[in-house]
Amino acid sequence: MVVTVPNLLTLLRLCSVPFLITALIYKRVGLAIAIFIFASVTDVLDGYIARRYHQRSYLGTLLDPLADKVLLDGAFITMALMRYSPPWLAVAVVSRDLLLVGGVVLAAVFFGGVVEVRPTVLGKATTFFQVVTVFATLLVHRLNLS
Repeated sequence: MVVTVPNLLTLLRLCSVPFLITALIYKRVGLAIAIFIFASVTDVLDGYIARRYHQRSYLGTLLDPLADKVLLDGAFITMALMRYSPPWLAVAVVSRDLLLVGGVVLAAVFFGGVVEVRPTVLGKATTFFQVVTVFATLLVHRLNLS
């Protein structure tokens, strides 16, 4: 494993997911918001540090989007199960991610090896809006506005 600060931040984000889900299950929405903000900040920082300090790695290019998907899919699924958001939203988000990951796996098998996946503006925008949606949903429930 390539040990870099960005990769460690990405691993921290992955490790935060069970805590986020647990906080949501136990209806500790304030704690869930804090964990989600922490995880979101690690997402911003890992990319910035990797670019700024030339710490990009192949492992990081795989782990970062995986951590995003695990965090956001876990949040959307748990929010749907807790009735904080409609189930169709979780289905849409998770289905999209499964199609993307499945496409990459099929491409790797078809082309017989490693497939380079680069982030796009649309992908970054989608992640941003998903983060905003999770945060807003949690905030609405924390403030009892639902």
